[in-house]
Amino acid sequence: MSGLGTLVLLDAQPVSARLAQGRRRGSSSEPKEDAVKKLVVMAVVLTAIAGNATATYMLARGASVIKPLQFVGYVASGFSRTTQTYDDSTGKYVALPDSLQTSTLSADVIVGLCPLSKLEVLAVAPVVSKSKGSASQFGLGDASLMLRYGLLGGILPVKVTLAAAIMMPTSAKNLVLSLGDRTLDVGLGASAQTAKIGPMVAHARLGYWINGKTNDTTKVGNQFEYVVFPDFALGKKASFFVTLSGTLKADDVVSGAKNALSGAGQHSVGGGFTWNPAGPLWLKPKVAVPLAAISKGGSVPNFTIGLDLWAVLP
Repeated sequence: MSGLGTLVLLDAQPVSARLAQGRRRGSSSEPKEDAVKKLVVMAVVLTAIAGNATATYMLARGASVIKPLQFVGYVASGFSRTTQTYDDSTGKYVALPDSLQTSTLSADVIVGLCPLSKLEVLAVAPVVSKSKGSASQFGLGDASLMLRYGLLGGILPVKVTLAAAIMMPTSAKNLVLSLGDRTLDVGLGASAQTAKIGPMVAHARLGYWINGKTNDTTKVGNQFEYVVFPDFALGKKASFFVTLSGTLKADDVVSGAKNALSGAGQHSVGGGFTWNPAGPLWLKPKVAVPLAAISKGGSVPNFTIGLDLWAVLP
């Protein structure tokens, strides 16, 4: 899974032993230039292992489902530039050199319909543009099919919708900058929201991805994702929200052995607002910043900005 608004899970290499070989952590006698060289090597490795981790399209929509014979169109777009990578020797994020920072601009294009009461059938096509140093890449990421079913709703004080998805290896092979991990992944998710409590509606969305193999020897680690937030109404056509979100990715398994550098647990806080400017069209600008103090692994940006827009017809 990759692209902004999705999780970047790239092929991992078993390098932890090589990074530790020939040095003692915390040694004050290590020459400064050697330390700089090792930092650059480590940054390259960790950037290849895991990029900016953000919530996937599984968490884009709330617990409400559209009505029978209605259609929904949804675009979740965003931009980020990875500026920090995790140093496992210090347990902190450190700055990446400009040449190793990756800029990602992407949009998950989602179209769906409701053929039966409470059931949605959706297709997801991620369009991704990446650049790093002098290299750049643009194209289709790994596309998906998804089902959503409204389990609870109506007169109850809470709505619950369940989701299931399959992500397919539709991104191009052998690219300079990968636009997808090209694995066959299965995702399960749930969204819940309360009835209105004064001006507020509380939301919780969870997802779990069972990731496939990149080749015969590498199994990408499974991952859990979440987002929780209160949404406060500003009249009938607008609201604002504050989010806590994150992803927890298990270690990749390479030739039967776990790669300790490939796991990650990244969390962020953010906010934004929703607005209905006209007719069925809704907009959601948003921003998030990483919580580096409680995160671990991979690379993170200083911030991520995004814009969602959607409409339901008729």
